[in-house]
Order: sequence, then structure tokens, then C-alpha cells
Amino acid sequence: MVEQHTQAMLESEDFDHRKLVKTLGKGIKGSRSLNFAEASHLITAFAKGDVSNSQMASAMMLMRVRGESIEELAGVAAGLKKLVPAEWQSIKADIDWPVYAGKREQLPWLLLAAKTLAKNGQTIILHGDSQSLPHRRHVEGFISALDIPRCFTAEQAKVNLASSGIIYVNSADIVPVLNDCRRLHQELGLRSLIQMSVRCINPTNSPFSLRSYFHPGLDKQHQQVASLLAEYHLPSAVGKPPSIAIFKGLQGETEINPRVATQVSMLRFSAKGSTFLPQSTQFELPTQLEAFVGAKVGQSDLPAYLLAQLWRGSDIEETDLTDLQLQQAISSITATMALVYVLLSPSLTIDKSIKRANKDWLLRNNSNSLKNTFSQPDEMFMFSFNANANFCEQRT
Repeated sequence: MVEQHTQAMLESEDFDHRKLVKTLGKGIKGSRSLNFAEASHLITAFAKGDVSNSQMASAMMLMRVRGESIEELAGVAAGLKKLVPAEWQSIKADIDWPVYAGKREQLPWLLLAAKTLAKNGQTIILHGDSQSLPHRRHVEGFISALDIPRCFTAEQAKVNLASSGIIYVNSADIVPVLNDCRRLHQELGLRSLIQMSVRCINPTNSPFSLRSYFHPGLDKQHQQVASLLAEYHLPSAVGKPPSIAIFKGLQGETEINPRVATQVSMLRFSAKGSTFLPQSTQFELPTQLEAFVGAKVGQSDLPAYLLAQLWRGSDIEETDLTDLQLQQAISSITATMALVYVLLSPSLTIDKSIKRANKDWLLRNNSNSLKNTFSQPDEMFMFSFNANANFCEQRT
């Protein structure tokens, strides 16, 4: 078995980085997975040019074939976090919202959920990579329809968060080595642990974070990675680890699928001395569209301007968006908002979070007129409680 490399060994000037590839590839009996320190060093050394393209590609491919370990996933995430410049880490947006999956079809309704949350006082950073899976419909291609600024520098991010409450950043503009990793993915025709690890970097040290997945079992991986990152956390540097909501997203994207009940794992951390202990709870976000059929076909060509029309509350022609598609869109928006409200407020019940989400969505643009219409808060909640009420807003 190949020896374990300590942090001191890895940081020595004469360390031979071929040893990391050898660790992964020295035969069935001689090889092993990288430990946390080795995985973290691999990505930082690649960023510095100490690990070559061939060495990095070999390491990624060997880990992929073996199956990436939790220490490898968490170690690479920690290494990427080390590469995030201090000016980004000092921003501290309220909500960290990774958007890397894209969708096979449908518009990114999550943008409307995020924009509504921002209008109600939350600051949100969306970060993704539209070139990673170019055949999908990524958030980056739709932000302009809702006037969500794309930021390239930390200074731009601070200014736009202060003015609009929500921004989008391509992750490679924060950590440039991700461009090099993507080029290797495209050359090899393979995915790697980078795609999962980058979701975990929380570049602005937000206190709340969302993590979505698609394939079964990845929820457990996300929990284990987050717990291991907390174990290596430095309290004096960035405070305690974020509270994290982990769930199966719509087509893998960080958005609730309202057609099914969604199992959510909520991970929160409490300090004990110099360490942080994870506290995990599970709950079910119920389906918002019982016995719902349809709206799965014909959404791949929906135009971006429909997002703006939905935001403004404009009438939408049924030729542009069918009744079923509109109902699903609004339900996805409000269900995603409800999840975020539970993440932000541990004492909030699911029912109350759903009612609050429906109310805030209904009041996003015409709050004064509707507040005057409904004198009691409960009346407003009941009017906006289900998808049909919101749906009627668009089909007048």
C-alpha cells in the first residue's frame, strides 16, 4: 500500500507530485484513495502549475473509475475554497445557491423564487458553470431576462448585492483553475469529482446553503462531505459552517419539483469547543400538484421572456405557456421558496412556510393593492395558499 502523505510532506519544496497519481494507480492491491490533505493539495498544486494537465487528468480518471471517496470529494472542495480570494470570502451573502446542473427542458423557475426572496430582504449569490454541460439550459443564459446582474469581480458583487440583493457568478471567475478542469473534462469526455466539489465551496461564506442532486445516494454523500468539511473547519477564519438543505432537485437543478413529495435533509452545526458537530434532520416537502398529469412535454423551447412576464404578472398567452405548464411553474417557484424559508427559520413549520411563500410570490409586484384588498393576514394567506389562486393571477 502506498504511504500516507502528511500535510508537511505535501508542502515540502521537493515533493514529487507523481506520487499522488501513483497513490491512485499502483495496481489493485497497491493503490488507495487520496486522503483529505492529498486531495486538497492536488487541486491547489494544479492551480499553481505544480501538477501537470496529464497528471491531473490521470488522477481525475483514476478516482472516477474507483469511485470518489468522501475524503477526496471534501478535500478537493476544501482545496477549491482555499483558492477563493479573500475579497470574495468577505462578502457573506445570506444564501449560497449553486446552480450547476441546468435543465434538459423547462425554464429555470428558481430564478423567480430567488428574485422574490431578494425582494424580501435576502442577499443571494447564484454560482454555476454554463459550459460544463452545454446541452442543458443553464441559469446563466436567462438571468438577463430578470435583470439579475452577472458579476466578474468581488467589487461588482458587493455593489450589485447592495443594490439588487441577488447576483450570478460563473465559478471560474472566482476560481480560474475550474476553467482548466472543465477543459480536461471535455477532452476526456468524462465527468469528475470537480462537479460535486465545486457545489460545496460557498465562496462568500454564506450562513445558509442549498445543495441539490439527482442520482440516488448523492444525498448521503453531500451530508458526509459537509460534515467532513466542518471537521476541518477553522472557526477563527470564517465562523461556523453554513446550515445546508440537501434535496433531489428538478432534473438535478437547485429547484423543487412540485409534482412529487421531496425528501429534504437539513444539516445544521453547533459549536463544541473548537469543533463543530453536525445535527441532521429530515422532513418531507409535500407535493404541490396532487394527481397532476402533463406539462412534461414541449417545454424545451420556452423563451426567456416568459420569466419576465411571470415576474411582472403580465397576461401570458396559452399558446406561449399552457395552463398546466403555468401551474407547474408557479408551484415550483413557491415550493422552492418554502424550502428556503424552512432553512432560514428552523422553527417554521412546513405549512406556514408554504403559506408565506405563496403570499410573498403573490405580493412581489403589487403588494400595496393586495394588502388593501385583504385586511387580515390569514385572508391573504388563504387566497394565495394554492397554485390555483396564483394561476388565476396570470389568466385574467
